[in-house]
Amino acid sequence: MVNAERTKLTGTVEVDKAFVGGEEHGGKRGRGADKDIVVIAVEMKEGQGFGRTRMRPISDASGASLLPGDFAGTNDF
Repeated sequence: MVNAERTKLTGTVEVDKAFVGGEEHGGKRGRGADKDIVVIAVEMKEGQGFGRTRMRPISDASGASLLPGDFAGTNDF
């Protein structure tokens, strides 16, 4: 359930993507497979693990599909 009054994540936030869905039957794996892409953001709490998370499906993993200001850095993806 989503809290309609949620606030933005703060502090150090780690972001990554994951491929979700589809069955493997000897076919393609990873990016070439017929799977959905989900972006995941997690608040990192220094010495305490992690805090809140956010997840959002995206149509593709290109920079054009991400909203301006969504991400401050990249791992060259």
